[in-house]
Formats: sequence, C-alpha cells, structure tokens
Amino acid sequence: MEMLTRSTKKGRISTLKAKIFYTSEGKMVSYYHEPLEMLVTNNKKGDISIFNFKENSITQKQNFLFGTEQNQLFFFLENNKSDLGLAKMGFVLNQTKFEDGLKITVWIPPFALARQISRVELVHEKGNPIFLGYFDQKGKAVKKSFFYNYTQVASVNFPASVTQVTYENANDSTISKVSYSNFKLDNDVSDEYLNFKIPDDAKTILN
Repeated sequence: MEMLTRSTKKGRISTLKAKIFYTSEGKMVSYYHEPLEMLVTNNKKGDISIFNFKENSITQKQNFLFGTEQNQLFFFLENNKSDLGLAKMGFVLNQTKFEDGLKITVWIPPFALARQISRVELVHEKGNPIFLGYFDQKGKAVKKSFFYNYTQVASVNFPASVTQVTYENANDSTISKVSYSNFKLDNDVSDEYLNFKIPDDAKTILN
C-alpha cells in the first residue's frame, strides 16, 4: 500500500510519503521516498534495520516494541480489531457499554503505565474501531486516534484514513493525518523492496 502522512504542529506542515509492504509471516518493509529516502525493515520479534540511501548507512536495533505485532497496522491486517492489542500490552477491560449503536470499552493500564495513563477508551461501530483515546490522571486526553474510510482489502476491512491528535500540553498538539491507497495483493506486489539487498559497503551503525 502507499502511505501519505501530513502532520501539523505550531502552524508548520510536514509531509511523509512511503510504500508499505507486509507479509503473512509478519515482515514489514517501509520504503520512505519523501522527504528522505530510507528503507525500514522489521519483524514480529522487534528486529529492525533502517537503511539510509543517501548516507549508505544501516542502523540496526532490537526492541520488542518495534515488533510488527505492536504496530496498529498489524491488528487490522490480521483482522484482529477487537482490542487493537490493548490486552496484549497489559491493559485490562474495565467496562463495556453501548450508546447510539456504538460499542464503547474502557481499559485500565498496567502498573508500569499507571502514572501516565488513567484509562483508554476504544469505540467500535459495526465491528470496526473508529476511535482510540488515551487519558491521563486528570482525565485529559493524551492521544486520540480516529479510524475511517474503511475499505475492503481481500478479506480485511481496513481503515484507509487515520487521524491522530497528540497533546504535548494544554496549548500545543500535533495533528497527523494518514491516508493509505493503491492496495495490492500477492502477485501484483513488486518484490523490489521486500527483497532489497543492502550494499556490502554500507556503514553499519549499531544502536
């Protein structure tokens, strides 16, 4: 799929363009071509490599949080939209209610996140997540995500548009709008970047 991200912060707009590839084995390859040309590869275990074409350098990391199973895209692509991975991250379902045809679930964070987050709200409409919100101890929103423009990709109902609002403080926030398009499957997918070979003379940076 192709990804276009536009972010706004303090009146400044930045644009990011990429092609995203995902395999049934959980491998994800992201080829960023604007504003910088980079290739990011990661897997379920959290092994990640970042190749910078201009600098001919590769950065390698290993962190469970970088795993594709921690990425929200994973839960949609794997048709696991019931909790968007909250339970796996240690959140506990506290409340379920229904309002105007919407299913609203409230989740309590694990102990490690209890100081930063008081609760998470997840809203479904006809089985599809449409809202995910994180709230601090004062009840104020820390991050809000809105999922919409659902489109059928093979057997998966996928949100082609996502808007995310991250609140830095009471007077400052970052708004990111992500759109996905040009979905391709199986033999229609070029393997140019999926099987990209890092040049032998690339400088390795361990992190």
